[in-house]
Formats: sequence, structure tokens, C-alpha cells
Amino acid sequence: MLRKTFINRLALGSGSALLLPAASLLQGCEYKPTLRTALTDADIPLLDELGNTIIPDTMSSPGAKAADIGEYMLVMYSDCMPWEEQNIFLNGINELDSRAAQTFSGSFVEADSTQKLELLEVVQTEATAYQLKMEKEEKTLPHYFDLLKGLTISGYFSSEIGMTQARNYLPLPGKFEAYIPYDQDNKPWAT
Repeated sequence: MLRKTFINRLALGSGSALLLPAASLLQGCEYKPTLRTALTDADIPLLDELGNTIIPDTMSSPGAKAADIGEYMLVMYSDCMPWEEQNIFLNGINELDSRAAQTFSGSFVEADSTQKLELLEVVQTEATAYQLKMEKEEKTLPHYFDLLKGLTISGYFSSEIGMTQARNYLPLPGKFEAYIPYDQDNKPWAT
């Protein structure tokens, strides 16, 4: 064996010996979704991100995360939802977390805004297909994304931010006007 070939092979072998432990460390950092049995305070950042993807920040008003939408969803889930809807919502959050792990190789919270929006658009399409499929059924349970959207919208627009910054707010009642000219740039009125 030539001396030059021996040195090259020795360098390659020792280099791979140094890289193998680093590769196993990277595999150990892979995100594994949590299988939740109930929503807890630990899920508030995920719920905040989901809500903020549905109602994002704009130039004129902050998004759902600023209105603490995760805390609102957790209270509504724990205190107000019937158990059937709690199960649907919980299983849906677990499914979203698993899909994010498969799609982004990470959590939904860590994904960029484009990835989050694309995932929720796919789920919205599935929710619409589910509604069409269940249209003729007498008693249907909602799709988890409909629950998520409903909680986001009701929580945001009943918060101070939603009432005073996302909408025009007049704290004192004025006179009744049956016809008010509408301008495309005007926000809807909160009452």
C-alpha cells in the first residue's frame, strides 16, 4: 500500500469516527409529538400558535396570541365543552401535533408561518369535506378544526383587543341609524 493511500484512508476513518456520535445526537433531538390525555397549561403555547395562525397580527391590530387565546381555549375546553366535544378537540390537537411532526420534522410551534398556514389550510379542506359528508345526518358531531376556529373567533372578538382594536369601538351608545354608508376600509362596529 502506498503511503499516500494509507494516510487518506486513515483520515477518512478517523473523520467518520468523529461524525458518528454527532449524527446520533442529532437523531436524539428529533421532535416526538405528545399524546395528550387532557389539555393542560403546557399546551397553551401550541393553542396560542394555532389561534394566531387563524387570526394573525395585522398592521391595525394584534393577533389572537396577544389576546391570550390559548388560555381562553383551555378554560372553554375544561369548563364549557361537553365531553364528546372535549374528546374531538383533544384528538384533533393530538392529530395536528402528529401531522406537524411528520410534515415539518418539528412541532407546530417551531414551524414558520407559511408552513403553519399550509397545514391549517389542508385541515380546513378536510373539515369542509367532513361537513358535506355529514350534511344529511340527523345528529353530527363537529370536526375538531371547526371547534378550534370557533374558539379562536369567539375568544378573540370577546377580548379587549378584539373589541377595541380589531373593531371600531364606541363605548357610549349613540342614536339608532338604520342606514350607515359603508366604506371598504372601515372596520365592523363592536356593540
